[in-house]
Amino acid sequence: MQGEGMDRHEEMTQRIARLEDRLGRLEDIEEIQRLQRMYGYYIDNRLWPEMAALFADEGAAMEIGRRGRYTGKEHILPFLREVLGQGRDGLARNEFINHMQLQGVVTVDHSRQRAQGRWRALIQGSPPPGGTAMLWAEGVYENTYVRENGVWKIALLWWVPTFYVSHPGYESVSFASGPQSDSLPPQAPSVPPVAALGRSFPPFHYCHPVTGEEVVRVTSEP
Repeated sequence: MQGEGMDRHEEMTQRIARLEDRLGRLEDIEEIQRLQRMYGYYIDNRLWPEMAALFADEGAAMEIGRRGRYTGKEHILPFLREVLGQGRDGLARNEFINHMQLQGVVTVDHSRQRAQGRWRALIQGSPPPGGTAMLWAEGVYENTYVRENGVWKIALLWWVPTFYVSHPGYESVSFASGPQSDSLPPQAPSVPPVAALGRSFPPFHYCHPVTGEEVVRVTSEP
């Protein structure tokens, strides 16, 4: 009888350990998905330092299309700012980037210290100043993540584009919705637009997942 009790205790202990491992992996996946989604919102607003801070302190790398692979956070930030951002942080007036990350699949390895993630990015972008053709692009991320000091970070961000295409018609884009109703007026006016952006912008409700700092500025102008 004592042996049976020991067997049941061991079985229960193993079952609890398996459940804890499953729960931990689900939490890992959610944290990684959250990390990648924040990356998408930061790149939408050309927040290069905030993006670079998402990368691992040791051995991080970034490869976008055929631009080559940049390794180390000390090289990733200059690449983001000078190559992708052409020397400018934040959005200019009437500029927009929509970086939609879809079909995410995250796989955490047995150690729960590394993971892989695959995402499909669908991108819209306003034209350069004076242009009239919007940018559309699509491609696939195959990323590696690592846990550093208990925090999930990007170890490798690798985006392989499928296509880029220019689409005419940007001159017809409007940055304002219809006005408030005169026949059924609202109880309060809408939040005013950001002057430097030319449209309204809902602020981030969350802090940076690595630095813990608030992100409050998204425009190139102060």
